[in-house]
Amino acid sequence: MTTSLELLLTTAIIALASSLLSVAFGIPFGNWLRSLDPKTARLIAAITLVPFLLPPFLVGLAFEGVFGTAEINSNLGMLLIVAAHVFMNFGFIGKVFAATTIDSEQVESARLAGASDRQIRLRIELPQQRQGITAAALLVALYSATSFGLVVTLGAGKVKTLETEIAVAALQNLDLNLAATFAVLQTLLTIAMFLLSRVVGGTPTALDEIAPSLIQPNRFEKVLGVLLSGAVLIAIAVVVSRAMEGEGLLQNLANLSTKGERNVLNITVLEASVNSIRNAAVVMLVSVPLAYLLASRRRPSSWVLIPIGISPVVVGLATLALVGYLPRVLTSSWVLLPLVQVLFALPVAFQILRPARMGIDPELLEASRMDGASKLQTIRMIELPLLKKSFTLAISFSAMVSIGEFGAASFLAFGSNETLPIVMFKLLGRPGAENLGMAMTVAAIYILLAAYVIWFSLKPIRKRHRYSPIAR
Repeated sequence: MTTSLELLLTTAIIALASSLLSVAFGIPFGNWLRSLDPKTARLIAAITLVPFLLPPFLVGLAFEGVFGTAEINSNLGMLLIVAAHVFMNFGFIGKVFAATTIDSEQVESARLAGASDRQIRLRIELPQQRQGITAAALLVALYSATSFGLVVTLGAGKVKTLETEIAVAALQNLDLNLAATFAVLQTLLTIAMFLLSRVVGGTPTALDEIAPSLIQPNRFEKVLGVLLSGAVLIAIAVVVSRAMEGEGLLQNLANLSTKGERNVLNITVLEASVNSIRNAAVVMLVSVPLAYLLASRRRPSSWVLIPIGISPVVVGLATLALVGYLPRVLTSSWVLLPLVQVLFALPVAFQILRPARMGIDPELLEASRMDGASKLQTIRMIELPLLKKSFTLAISFSAMVSIGEFGAASFLAFGSNETLPIVMFKLLGRPGAENLGMAMTVAAIYILLAAYVIWFSLKPIRKRHRYSPIAR
């Protein structure tokens, strides 16, 4: 029998290995990305960031389709899980690295002093980018420690983590005490990783730009960038093409208004889509304003990142345990799930809004206060116009987080309130060409939507005129 210590070590090893390898692949990829012309870099960044927004179980099922014939043991299962995490996150790390660069004068001075590009990278650039990379690596580690759907699909029952055993103990064995023990261990692991990040000094980095650099990529970085981009593009193309299998794309789209072959679903895919969109609207309305308030504080509110590492399974289980103590009007309503999902969307919105808010010139804000502007006037006339794109991006990412969330939804959404990931998981777990075609069609739509959100986020910002603090 697997002990608690073994589960803790397995979960920690998967999270740390996924994070370190994502950084190892992401940094050279990011250096290659910023060497491209702006339009090409924007396209490549949009493509490679798509897996970062996908529900983990979809990535797991895609990997399972490639390695489905392999005999999965615990070692191979862990390797596949780590590889899937790297596939999901290298583009995010690369984008963080490509979003900032050192001053060109520093590069020129170092070159005049005889330093090579490699020395400049190691001794000047990477130390300056340490905080942004550390914050991004923390996100990857926390996501990797809580990718329940991916571990379930790729682990084939051979890889056991704290999160999977929480679900087994609670749902199969009905051992709530054991489930609570595993939940406490996983939460402690999350706090430990978070505290480690604070010691190193990780802070969010803006994602809405690609900064050019005088440091050119070497041959390895160029080859790696092409290979990684090609792998993501092929994976996306495979999913989109499979949406056209069976009776064809049009019939698969028409089937979304049904309950699948042999009525395997409780509700239609379209009804589940409406539920997910409704939940996403609540998540956006709550998480984005709250993230803005936290991002506007002078001292960094980095504790807001902790919910990322708390398992959605744990949150769903805890919510069920508290149902008897919550108002019945809430526990019997669909509103409960999106309120829980705010926990997962809030850190993402904060990561977007914090660097954007800190990028506003303090002198501009001080001038508005000296001109007699109230706090609300400063926000309305200066901050909101300057942060318009960041707010749009935070809203979009929060919606994608809510729509793709699976762990908590599997506990809290049932019957007529089931969400899109639950319906997709059921379709993919049932035999039948019609069910597979419907699931792949929804997956293709989700991928295209994610690609558009990212494409928009990387759209160059037009030069803005300076705002007069108060119109006189």
